[in-house]
Amino acid sequence: MSEAFLQDPWVILILLGNYAFMILLFFIQRRLGKKNFRYDERYYQVNNRAKGRTWDIMLVVMLVAWPIIIMFDGISFSFFLITVLYILHCVIYGICAAYYNSKEE
Repeated sequence: MSEAFLQDPWVILILLGNYAFMILLFFIQRRLGKKNFRYDERYYQVNNRAKGRTWDIMLVVMLVAWPIIIMFDGISFSFFLITVLYILHCVIYGICAAYYNSKEE
């Protein structure tokens, strides 16, 4: 574990509280949106296109981050973490593409 984490382990509690707060906000926003009929076909079309573009941009960001991590941090934990995230990104993309291609038929 890192030295910074060992000095301030309570930061994890703040992160977990943050996640719980975001989940609560998600459900509140979802309930209000359903009452106001915000989730129509256009909403799903726009959000699906935005999510697809976000995956494309994230791929470029990870490929740019790779050499930066090697230059400043060397081949260490952060390099392997970004590598695992890249592989996970590609695997998830492949699974989703196969799933939605099979639904089209």
